[in-house]
Amino acid sequence: MCFRPASASRPIECPNCGMKVPVVGGVKQKKCPKCKADLTQVEAKPEEKPEGEADTEK
Repeated sequence: MCFRPASASRPIECPNCGMKVPVVGGVKQKKCPKCKADLTQVEAKPEEKPEGEADTEK
């Protein structure tokens, strides 16, 4: 069985420009490729469902 941490494949959102930076091979980038902001203190955000796939419990 292969173990992979839950946050390994979730993108990191840049706090400065809002760009979603992918985590490739479990390696997080240290700087945003767009605005060069520091990403070392940012945690991976959980993936959100698209608006059309909202839960419809009654």
